[in-house]
Amino acid sequence: MLSRFLVTIAAGGLALGAVGSILQGNTARKDQTHALEASSPVRLTGEVLRGQIYEHEVGHNMVFRLTPTVSDEGGGWVIGMLPLAGPADEPLEFVEVATPPYHGYNQRYLGATAGYSAREAVAVTLRQFYFVQSVADQHIASEVVNAFLYPSSVSDDEKSRIRTESAGIELGSGQLHILRSRIAPGKAGGPDTIAWLKFEVALDFSPSITLQSVLAPRPAPNHR
Repeated sequence: MLSRFLVTIAAGGLALGAVGSILQGNTARKDQTHALEASSPVRLTGEVLRGQIYEHEVGHNMVFRLTPTVSDEGGGWVIGMLPLAGPADEPLEFVEVATPPYHGYNQRYLGATAGYSAREAVAVTLRQFYFVQSVADQHIASEVVNAFLYPSSVSDDEKSRIRTESAGIELGSGQLHILRSRIAPGKAGGPDTIAWLKFEVALDFSPSITLQSVLAPRPAPNHR
């Protein structure tokens, strides 16, 4: 009787071990899937007319967005990444805080503004940009960037803490490539405008870039 009881326990142990192995295998496969999703760039192709908003859900609880520029000099858009479900009382955007320079025209802009004509804007066919990947990181990054831009307003202890935080904020990166564009001639002496764009976008969510590396990039090695 005792032998039969021990055999039953042993069999149960083997069964539990097999179940545990299966669960561990499933967990490992899920981890591998998540890692593959994070490392695989998201690609999309779109078209947009002057004055229109373009939006596309890209996974990772985010939306890629082209927002028409406020200035009406010659039309255009601002590149953005938004949380899929952001706070209703606090509209958030993830590219602005992660893509320097922070004053003046930068890679976020795809428009005839800040002295650039419509033709000059679309002549630069590639835009490279970065973005934080969560609402929490956006709040921390805003504090880090403010301290970076206005260091005299921050104590030495705060600077040390902020340097550490900036190294811990992992950024995604993106490229927008203009495939085709159409310029509408200006009327009554007005400027030409960007009437239409066709573009492709590649978004990389893999954790290979930090906010610290974007704010203070290391100089290229001097090979002699």
